[in-house]
Amino acid sequence: MVFEELTLKHELLTIDEKKILRDEIYCDKLIDSMMKHIGSTDPVLRDELIYTNLSKFINGGIIPQSKILNMLEICLDEEHLFYKIGEEKTDSVFTRSFSSLVVALILTKEDGTLLDAKKFLEIQTAIFKYLDKERDTRGFVENKGWAHSIAHGADMLTALISHTHFNMNLLSDVLKAIETSLLKDVVYQDEEEERLIFAVEVLLEKGMEKQMLMNWIKTLSSTLNKEQEKSGQTLPFYRSKINMTIFMKSLYFRLKLMNPDKELLECLEHEIHYWFRKTYGQG
Repeated sequence: MVFEELTLKHELLTIDEKKILRDEIYCDKLIDSMMKHIGSTDPVLRDELIYTNLSKFINGGIIPQSKILNMLEICLDEEHLFYKIGEEKTDSVFTRSFSSLVVALILTKEDGTLLDAKKFLEIQTAIFKYLDKERDTRGFVENKGWAHSIAHGADMLTALISHTHFNMNLLSDVLKAIETSLLKDVVYQDEEEERLIFAVEVLLEKGMEKQMLMNWIKTLSSTLNKEQEKSGQTLPFYRSKINMTIFMKSLYFRLKLMNPDKELLECLEHEIHYWFRKTYGQG
């Protein structure tokens, strides 16, 4: 049995952490209830109470590791991360998006002792699949709060790369996931591109070679060119171009502060300027 939404909201508003620590049955019921209602359309319950408290519990070591592993299993199932995946502009996005945030929390906190290689492989496969299949790209939803599926997916991807079990052999898969996220036939307006850049930063911190990043940046331009040659000045092309160029501009300034490599910055400058000239015929 789990708490209904109103009861859960009351429990979280009047939370007693000592009770969670000393009463295993109550702790299980509370966590199970939070996972059950993780996609609530009540933004206060979902965002300010469930997510905020799960973050505090996980980071504070309040939840036993066995329960955290159980939460991870739930997050990755067909009723959470993949709940009605492919739908657009429906409330199912909140379940998927906030499940991805919990996965990110667990990966960030976990030090390699909870997850074995098999489980980590399952997680990384799920994350790549999620970013490929997610179609509801809304940021803020009126009266229901943040959906932000791509931004939350980017957080999950960044947490995956940061994890001790991450293998740099997956580098091309990560870059492909970022590219796919930028080609969702939508113009992002809630800083989704910024969140995706965190994944690139961590890849650089983990030793991604400069040439690999430069080749990928050039590939993004090539992909855009091929889309334009194939379809012309369509709306999907226009949206992709906006996302790609904003991503490159943001990446340029982040790298200028973080990793001011002249050749890398010049590569970005070239591609940004190329699309400006191609669009406006100036410069």
